[in-house]
Amino acid sequence: MEIRPKLLFKISICRPNVLALGMLSVFIFASCNFNKNKNPMLGNWYGYEEDSTYYELYVNDSLIVLHHQNIGPMGYDYTIDGNLLVVSNEAGMERVWQVLDDTEDTFTLTDSLESIKYTRLSDPMDFFKSIQDSVSYKEFKKGFYSRFSGKNKAK
Repeated sequence: MEIRPKLLFKISICRPNVLALGMLSVFIFASCNFNKNKNPMLGNWYGYEEDSTYYELYVNDSLIVLHHQNIGPMGYDYTIDGNLLVVSNEAGMERVWQVLDDTEDTFTLTDSLESIKYTRLSDPMDFFKSIQDSVSYKEFKKGFYSRFSGKNKAK
């Protein structure tokens, strides 16, 4: 059985250079103009695809990193305009989502193709801080695989 998650962009073929570009994007911080309001999406989140595939989303002030078991972490630049989230990648692909604030610990992204609910991770370890140190990143990856295994069994 082949798992083909829809993720943020449809990825039909996972090439090594796609992963390398994704990881490179993690280290490149683009400057964005944000409202003075605190961005409620900042932090680490998890969600499920319709087929119960588990993945995580890490958000800082300029970058969203999508982490999936089969693809690994992939970075996307984003901007927020009101309740719209505009996500783009280096290939020039862009996707616009409507952000629905459910609670402090959940939010939903919706567009004409799908609606995905995200829940805040209770793990105190932060993805963006972990990539600054190889030992911390190794621990973060270990935690991801543990959460992935536990959440997929639970679904």
